[in-house]
Amino acid sequence: MVKINQTSHERQNPAGTPALQNIRFSNKRLDPVGVEVLTLSELRGRVPASVLQGPQRVEFFMLMVVTRGHGAHHVDFDRVNLTRGRAVFVRPGQVQEWAPSKSCDADLMLIEPTSLQSRRGSCANAAMGLLRLEEWSSSFDLDRTELSTCQQLAAMLRRELAPAQVTPVSSTLARELLVCALLAISRAALRSGQGLAPSSPLAQRFTAELERAVAQRPGVEAMAKKLGVSSSTLNRVCQARFGHSAKDTIDRRVALEAQRLLVHTEATSVAIGEQLGFSEPTNFLKFFRRRVGATPEAFRRRVRPISGA
Repeated sequence: MVKINQTSHERQNPAGTPALQNIRFSNKRLDPVGVEVLTLSELRGRVPASVLQGPQRVEFFMLMVVTRGHGAHHVDFDRVNLTRGRAVFVRPGQVQEWAPSKSCDADLMLIEPTSLQSRRGSCANAAMGLLRLEEWSSSFDLDRTELSTCQQLAAMLRRELAPAQVTPVSSTLARELLVCALLAISRAALRSGQGLAPSSPLAQRFTAELERAVAQRPGVEAMAKKLGVSSSTLNRVCQARFGHSAKDTIDRRVALEAQRLLVHTEATSVAIGEQLGFSEPTNFLKFFRRRVGATPEAFRRRVRPISGA
């Protein structure tokens, strides 16, 4: 049975305000594999309705491929309209909200990040470099052939995961099928990208470190030192991969975190600024206005009705 655990949203962050609710996927039977394949209809039947209501920050990868019906799905502040053949890709750390119609159904893959890490002796290792998951858009459309191939591979994966006890052979085969399914749709995912330079190992390390340190609002020099490179090297890599300087990339990520907290928590702008490493409320106000074009409270009033729609 699928079990989605909610970490206590009543837990307090360092600023003394409620933390954004986190959702993590766990399934003891499938822990050796780290992936579950099910339909949206099955998920509705397995978890309380409250799990699919309201904003949630996920701690796993989720791939949703719509098979029928319509509706919407929010990924951070992007609304994705759901139609047959549309894929939604959610990364760990992103905030999502469910809004499918009752008639909507989809194939879901819930993937623990560790299941996509390189494994010695796995034939999937070389394929992982081709996936370029960090470049995938939050939504993209599959053509008829891509949709059919994805559904066939998902069905094969489901069969390997179906037994009450997953054997080592099935576990290994399931991981390879997972990578095959992702590869089958990777061209569609990358087609809708921005056409920037492919992600380098340094860019990937920078992204991972920024995710860990976003609450401290790290500086470029500190990030470069942490990664063992010069500030100029880090700037070149960020410019090539993200189209922005290292400082601008960091500021964009901090601004996104501030927007998430404003929309999905009741924390005051003062508390959010403190949580994100701003020593003075006025500094956070100036930063937010410069990055977003509105004051924190004006942004909250404007976006919350949209988020709740």
